[in-house]
Amino acid sequence: MHAATSTFTQLRPDPFSTALNNQENLFATEELRARMRRALQQCIREEVEYQDASIGQDELDLMVNIRVWGPDTYELANFDDDELVPAITTIARHQERLPADVPVWESLLRHELQAARIKHQDIKIALGRMRLREDKVRLAELLWPVLRDKCQRELSANAAGTPVLKIALEALDLANRFTGVFALNRPEPPTAR
Repeated sequence: MHAATSTFTQLRPDPFSTALNNQENLFATEELRARMRRALQQCIREEVEYQDASIGQDELDLMVNIRVWGPDTYELANFDDDELVPAITTIARHQERLPADVPVWESLLRHELQAARIKHQDIKIALGRMRLREDKVRLAELLWPVLRDKCQRELSANAAGTPVLKIALEALDLANRFTGVFALNRPEPPTAR
């Protein structure tokens, strides 16, 4: 826990230690999120006490935030079908699983993606139903330019709508509150009476 120790030693969150994933589904329910939040706060409290200092619950509440983008997994929460279908089609082509009738295949893929969304399933379920090997790394690589462009458009319009962007902006705001620059105005010279 070296990274965490150095972060806690500074008594401020490191914006680069902010986790924006839920790969192991550790935050699926409010109860799991509350349990994890308490555990993280306890780790911070212990580290601060180890340094012969103390920290209040208000500070811990500010430092430890667990946000989720809803019941859907990352891909289904942050990308619509028009963004997912081309990337998954590329994977199918690479895996030599793309049939001759691509439009019909893409229509079936859209159906499977919608079914996964309705049931809040992982995208790997839809991929499996399309007889594709799970390749989330490749899918992430293909979706990165899409996400980057979408986030840039939303930031330019000052209208963050993509869930992961909203969470990233919250994390950035929190980090800025802890690392902001504070300055004092130079005192005014005394006036002659």
